Amino acid sequence: MSIPHREPRRPFSYKESLRQLLNPLVRLLSRMRVRPDTLTFLGWTFACVSAVLFGLGYVPLAGAVMLFGGLFDALDGAVARASDRMSDFGAFLDSTLDRISEAVVFVGIIFYYAASDRPYEALLAGAAMTFSLLTSYTRARAEGLGVRCEVGLLERAGRVVLLSVFSILGFLTLGVGLVAAGALVTTVQRILHVRRETRA
Repeated sequence: MSIPHREPRRPFSYKESLRQLLNPLVRLLSRMRVRPDTLTFLGWTFACVSAVLFGLGYVPLAGAVMLFGGLFDALDGAVARASDRMSDFGAFLDSTLDRISEAVVFVGIIFYYAASDRPYEALLAGAAMTFSLLTSYTRARAEGLGVRCEVGLLERAGRVVLLSVFSILGFLTLGVGLVAAGALVTTVQRILHVRRETRA
């Protein structure tokens, strides 16, 4: 009696799940010939609005705007691939504006904590910003050396979702702490990954 062969289960990927969820919208935007760079700029604009709202203390609203802006960040690359409009400059612009978006949101949060006389929370937000930017830098530097570096616990999409959802729920400091910890772990994972790959 032969035992039927089972295909091994693929590990869960939130990026793949999100990609499948957004596929109908991606196809619609591609048919409408929406430029990927337009989506990139819209995501950056919403991030800047979110930063101002954080700085003014409208934390739940800021989280909602940040989450909405993150949708455009998820769409621009997918639309570029679907409409065959990929370019080196488009990829460069997307990465650059992503870093600015992330930094400006944390600046807004740091300002909010500083204006509220909460120095330790401001310090935590500064650490979260530092390690978040380092996750992106380590990947970019690794790929500059010819090493693929798509590893790590918490990528940008995860950081956006964590911070925005906890902000909406009224737990901003917890969200900032989770992002700081996750980004630190991711940075270390990428450093160790590149160390292994360059020793081979």
